[in-house]
Amino acid sequence: MASPAPARSAPLQPTDWIRAATHRLSSQGVDCVRVELLARDLKVSKGSFYWHFRDRGDLLSQVLGQWEKEEIHWLEAAVAGVHSAPSRWARFINRCVAADRLRLEAAIRSWAREDATVAHRVAAIEKRRAAYLEAILGETGFAPPAAAEWSELALLTCLGWIDRATRDPEFRATGPALSELLSDMILAASSKSNSSPR
Repeated sequence: MASPAPARSAPLQPTDWIRAATHRLSSQGVDCVRVELLARDLKVSKGSFYWHFRDRGDLLSQVLGQWEKEEIHWLEAAVAGVHSAPSRWARFINRCVAADRLRLEAAIRSWAREDATVAHRVAAIEKRRAAYLEAILGETGFAPPAAAEWSELALLTCLGWIDRATRDPEFRATGPALSELLSDMILAASSKSNSSPR
């Protein structure tokens, strides 16, 4: 992930603080997203923070909002695209395992375990992701009930892989690729004539 410090040729903007906060969230967790630490990262006084945000809670809400906005934009663009179902599947997996996103995804879910509001907003994004995967599986021949259930299982596999890959360096170095796990899972599902995973 790029350095959070902005070019200092212009006054800081809210996006600079959001970027710095996102970097700290990703690298150290939500407890380290503190105004004094961000001001130090950005090489400004703590007082300048309050030109843009009411308080730390306001900043954190905007950090989460930016993540939501980016996810929704990506999903809407992916749905509107003309790529084939296998290509959209591959693009989704590549997005999940992008190095600059792995830690952020894990950090956001850790945050969600501590904050019910965050958990609710994260669940809404995960519902959109599951619907995206369900549509892809439907296009490849899965019957609707099976597509819905296997899409949920695929999403859970993604989330589990991200968690393991961000906390276990050995797994990240030598473990199976997410694409391999999901491909094996979906091939196994297809061989069972679109059966339910249960």
